[in-house]
Amino acid sequence: MKFPKKLFLETKLLSFSTLGIIVLVILSVWLSGKGSHRSLFQNSILSTSILASAFFLFISLGLYYGLKLKENVGNIFNKQRLDKYSDNAPAVGSFDFDPPVVGDSIAAAVLSIVLWFLITIVLVVLLYFLGFLFSAAVLFLIAMLYWIFFRALRLVFKNSGKCKGNLLKSIGFGIFYSFLYISWIYGIIFLANYINS
Repeated sequence: MKFPKKLFLETKLLSFSTLGIIVLVILSVWLSGKGSHRSLFQNSILSTSILASAFFLFISLGLYYGLKLKENVGNIFNKQRLDKYSDNAPAVGSFDFDPPVVGDSIAAAVLSIVLWFLITIVLVVLLYFLGFLFSAAVLFLIAMLYWIFFRALRLVFKNSGKCKGNLLKSIGFGIFYSFLYISWIYGIIFLANYINS
């Protein structure tokens, strides 16, 4: 069989399709499990097994056809993006608040309403700041997962030259790398099930 000299797959396309496949598989397993009353453990094992099989096929076929990954996402977590988020974040100094003691008069009731309004504004500002921290944490998590997953795949596909056209070698590398990258997920699922039982 004749193969093209170099077969490249762009990481942006791969990342979007990977995310779509993961969401689709998990939703399909969960929706199909509602009718048969499968437990969360069973749904997790089934979803992970389907994704592991797809990962094994992708790696084995990619190695067999000599697939290489082409980086086109760019830096997810760079200085410019951090600066943009930090410019929008409010500066927070020390937060000391001792609410004044109010009495039972009408003035005290008005003062309570004003204080309630001011505390609401302070809480909104704090929530905005926590939102910034949450978005920065999500951005960091995405960058970390991207780096782990796609850098690991690039290491896998460095073996494409050795495996191109050799189905047995491609399947061997596929089994090895699939076990290496998926086994820890099974470990977490079984450990969580053991702790909950």
